[in-house]
Amino acid sequence: MSASPADPIRAVAKFFFEGERKFFVKGVTYGPFKPDALGDYLGTRDQAARDLAQIRESGFNVVRVYHCPPRWFLDACAEAGMRALITLPWAKHIEFLRERSARNEITRSVSNAVKMHAGHPAIFAYLVGNEIAPQMVRWLDVRRVTEFIEHLIAMGRSHDPHVLFSYATYPPTEFLLPQNVDFFCFNVYLHNQRDFERYLFRLQNLTEDRPLILGEFGMDTIRHSQDEQAEMLSWHVNSVIKCGLAGTVFFSWTDEWYTGEQEISDWAFGLVTRDRQPKKALHALREKLGQDDAVLPHRHLNQTPSVSIIVCSYNGGATLRACLESLGKIEYPKFEIVLVDDGSTDNTAQIAAEFPNVRYIHQPNRGLSVARNTGAAAARGEVFAYTDADCMADVDWLYYLIGTLTSGDFAGVGGPNVSPPAKTWIQACVAAAPGGPSHVLLTDIVAEHIPGCNMAFWRWAFENVGGFDPEYHAAGDDVDFCWRLQQAGGVIAFSPTAIVWHHRRFTLRGFRKQQEGYGEAESLLRFKHLIFFGPTGTAKWRGQIYGTPRFSWFLGRPIIYHGIFADGFFQSIYPTPQSEVAAYLSSIEWFALTVFLFGVGVFVPPLRIVPYLMLGGTLCVALSYMVRARIEPLFDTILSRLLVMFLAFAQPLVRGWSRYFTWLHFKRTPGSVIAQHENVPAGKKFGGNWGRLAYWNDEGKDRHSLLREIFTLLDQENWRYSIDTGWQEWDIQIYGNFWWSIILRTVTEYHGNGKCLTRVQLRYRYVTTTVIVNLIVLTLLIYHFLNTGHVQFLFALPYALFALFLFLRARRLKARVRELVDFAAYRINMNRILRSRFRPNPIASAPK
Repeated sequence: MSASPADPIRAVAKFFFEGERKFFVKGVTYGPFKPDALGDYLGTRDQAARDLAQIRESGFNVVRVYHCPPRWFLDACAEAGMRALITLPWAKHIEFLRERSARNEITRSVSNAVKMHAGHPAIFAYLVGNEIAPQMVRWLDVRRVTEFIEHLIAMGRSHDPHVLFSYATYPPTEFLLPQNVDFFCFNVYLHNQRDFERYLFRLQNLTEDRPLILGEFGMDTIRHSQDEQAEMLSWHVNSVIKCGLAGTVFFSWTDEWYTGEQEISDWAFGLVTRDRQPKKALHALREKLGQDDAVLPHRHLNQTPSVSIIVCSYNGGATLRACLESLGKIEYPKFEIVLVDDGSTDNTAQIAAEFPNVRYIHQPNRGLSVARNTGAAAARGEVFAYTDADCMADVDWLYYLIGTLTSGDFAGVGGPNVSPPAKTWIQACVAAAPGGPSHVLLTDIVAEHIPGCNMAFWRWAFENVGGFDPEYHAAGDDVDFCWRLQQAGGVIAFSPTAIVWHHRRFTLRGFRKQQEGYGEAESLLRFKHLIFFGPTGTAKWRGQIYGTPRFSWFLGRPIIYHGIFADGFFQSIYPTPQSEVAAYLSSIEWFALTVFLFGVGVFVPPLRIVPYLMLGGTLCVALSYMVRARIEPLFDTILSRLLVMFLAFAQPLVRGWSRYFTWLHFKRTPGSVIAQHENVPAGKKFGGNWGRLAYWNDEGKDRHSLLREIFTLLDQENWRYSIDTGWQEWDIQIYGNFWWSIILRTVTEYHGNGKCLTRVQLRYRYVTTTVIVNLIVLTLLIYHFLNTGHVQFLFALPYALFALFLFLRARRLKARVRELVDFAAYRINMNRILRSRFRPNPIASAPK
């Protein structure tokens, strides 16, 4: 079994890699034992050699030690084919940040330990600390402690850049999450499997796109039986694999244990006894872990439905080959790959021809939603899994997606999309900038939204909601689909380790076009899902948006529950929701108001300071993002930070401009439609009150019949409109010209024997441009009046004519909508009546 460790271990997204293979940490703690004459806590060399050989033979590949080991121990690990996870101890129980001398002593001890063994091939990683008491962390301040740990990591990495660094925390200090770690390590002891798995999913989301391992887990066989220990450690392995962790470390190898300057005799957590006799748990783990230290274990899936992977591409040849190659390496028993070419003009067809196992479908360019529907129509699988041509799937992508999808009553499932290593500093800055595709979680396992580049749905769920809406050509189709699926009662799951690598835009121009597309999509979504949007037109998510720097200490400071007197066993961190203040300060509306006040300040000197303060608020938001952004270390320079700040400033403006431009374009019914007239027979045309209409029918046709007919006419004549989603006080909002829209409401009085009186109300609603233009003109007129004491006729007349113009446009639009409603009523045999001709007796006409 002796085999020296080969390549250094790399942390890549949620996994470890040894060379090109995934490396799953199968660890066990070793020691500390009573120190020898040299102060080492690892026993004798002969005993260590025998233990390491037995540990390796049992299927483990990592030993965790709690002191800096001597050189001979690392050599013994290498000889046995083991790797060492080294915990560097220091005086964490004292007020270590108060005195500079204490900080320097800790820094010096960590530095010396790392330099002592720099470059040794048996070292897996360093933990620069372990379980600082939550009371001490609160006393010293969470931010200061976190930054000190980050300092230790950065210093250690400077001495040995080829090994990994982290810090071992535990549930009472869940909030200690240094952002420069290579992986996250938690010591967790939970004996209930359901609670344990629920907490692991929480930790997976807190740690985002970096590996998560458990640094300690075990059971005492003095207070519990060996059978209980074996059973619990067995399901522990299953849960760790199910939840997608990168490994686990069992506490401990032997019952022999020395801490606090004394032998511990009333605990027995070991997998073997003090005299190295195996317990039942060791035999159970040997079967679970296997012998190959580089293989990622897979639990058995109870269901393995056939999957159709659907890739849609429009001129995606630059990344398509890598995408298809990654899909061909996926480990899953039953899947097919369907490539839909949406009218590409590049070499997409030639690349597809290189992959005979890929079903290639070509169609004219009709947009992303149509391409996705085309792929679904051709698919043979029970599950549709979607990704994009600029993505590369992890080899276990489907394993984790399907494992989560089949674990509950879910209609769909998604996973994270992670940016691959950048090739240029521009690409690194774009990847760190706001506005990229990300998932939105309602809980740690249920999503509100999953990006279209990493999502899968059962065929029945896809067909129940009618597929993707063809109206969305480049973006927004995934958001619309998720919302419709949830409104139909479907639940979308989230799998934190079902990863695809998603290339961010390579250039600033590409990033600008992407944000313009997202702004256009938000505008189109607002038509169908008004309730999910705020007053500025941005989406209002119920869940937590991931994929952004979330743990800021400047804006959006997280909330930490410490428990009474900081004694809570689970002291949780709760990221604050996206700041509405920050959203407004960076919005295009705020920027437009700032520019407007700059103009007003030219004429009103006392107001000149206001726009400068407003612009300062906008820049503070961008500055906060710049400070928090995670840029790849290779490209993390001052220039890169400044570019990220500029992108954080410009992104909401570009997206907002596109949103408004699209909104104003699509919510305007063409003038030719408004200018037309309906073919209402002469005897069916009525005057009267334009705002309140009434229709009589003896055949039981009520407001629903009328609304259906109105929808038919609106679609046939190419009107723009929105429908009540259940949260509005109207039935239809009909978008007219650049200045006005019409709100339509209906109600039906039921008078028995199929007699129905349906009332329709039409109301004006102004468009944002109407308010803005009037506000600007009135501000100028008021300023002129305050300075001169009167308003000149030359200025007042144009505004009066403009107001008359607005009135006539509104009246014309309302008359046209009234005519459409009359025609819809006529087509379903509803008779228009005047209010004066029908005043029913409320008692006599009551339905029986």
